[in-house]
Amino acid sequence: MLNIAIAAGGTGGHIFPGISIAEKFVNQLENVKVIFIGARNGIENKIIPKYNFNIVQMDVHKLYRYFILRNLLFPIYLIRSIWQALRMFHDMNIDIFIGCGGFVSGSAGLAALWLQLPIFLQEQNSFPGVSTRLLAKSCKRLYIGNQEVKQYLKSVESKIKYTGNPIREFKKVRRQEALTFWNFKDKKTIFIYGGSQGSHSLNMNFSEIIDDILEKDIQIIFQTGFFDFEEINNKFGNRNGLVIQPFFDNIEYAYSASDLVICRAGAISLTEISHFGLPAILIPFPYSAGQHQLKNAQSFVKKGAAEMITEDELNPKLLFNKIIDLINDKNRLLDMSNSLKSLVINDSAKRIVEDIIQVNQLNQRVNRLF
Repeated sequence: MLNIAIAAGGTGGHIFPGISIAEKFVNQLENVKVIFIGARNGIENKIIPKYNFNIVQMDVHKLYRYFILRNLLFPIYLIRSIWQALRMFHDMNIDIFIGCGGFVSGSAGLAALWLQLPIFLQEQNSFPGVSTRLLAKSCKRLYIGNQEVKQYLKSVESKIKYTGNPIREFKKVRRQEALTFWNFKDKKTIFIYGGSQGSHSLNMNFSEIIDDILEKDIQIIFQTGFFDFEEINNKFGNRNGLVIQPFFDNIEYAYSASDLVICRAGAISLTEISHFGLPAILIPFPYSAGQHQLKNAQSFVKKGAAEMITEDELNPKLLFNKIIDLINDKNRLLDMSNSLKSLVINDSAKRIVEDIIQVNQLNQRVNRLF
């Protein structure tokens, strides 16, 4: 039995690549068991069990990039979380560790390093996260979803393999089937979301123009995240042509029904809209590490695959005008869709799993020689 621990937490952008890799391992190997590691209060505890994987919780605390008294306790939290991971790896006889990002990957990765477990990392963004930078020199392989990240990891270039970003396996849904699912008519539809946890700024700006968009005979699918859902749903939840949910497990129905998406510029969101060939207005999160969301968005704009509004430009009027102008420009939507489809690597998880198996088998042969 091959026992694999995958650490992925904080956002869907870390969690869903881990799930995709885990599913591919289970489908490809007979004797394999995958355990996820997550933060005790992380959104991963709501998402991962829905995909039939077990998750072990750790007491992980964020290190803030600005001064806050809580940061003074970070070394204590870090030592405790590493100790928890060490016990878990020992009790579950873990053979391989895979880190997909988030602070939980850093703590668990340090425990894996202490136990001399083979470490594999998957970095989604154009700028490497803290856990990637921490563990890059100790890993067997670093799988990247964006070529631009290489410039920040030149000291470990020999370990890097470009595979694209793994995403969930989506059910193939025809547009009419998706529209029927939402009880929508066959007319223009937009999908707006701020990532797995939502974006308060995006939610508030869009809420100002919901009625204006509906008056233009455009249907709306709106993922708010859990924090703003109650407020927005109480105010707008009874509108025809509008679906509001905090989070969509069946997100393929949202993508497949839509003509245009408005979202942040996280790596997995961009990979998913590329997969569906869905034109987008990107509003990058301004406080992402190394401004990686801005760089992600600029890259897509340069390739003609999306349009962008920066956070400091964002206001209801601009957002409304951009949505209306773009959704009524059929030729522009078609060009963007074609550009997006050219960016897709459809078998990312397969490439990663096959390489991990190959590297691990080679490592075992070398160990037997010595």
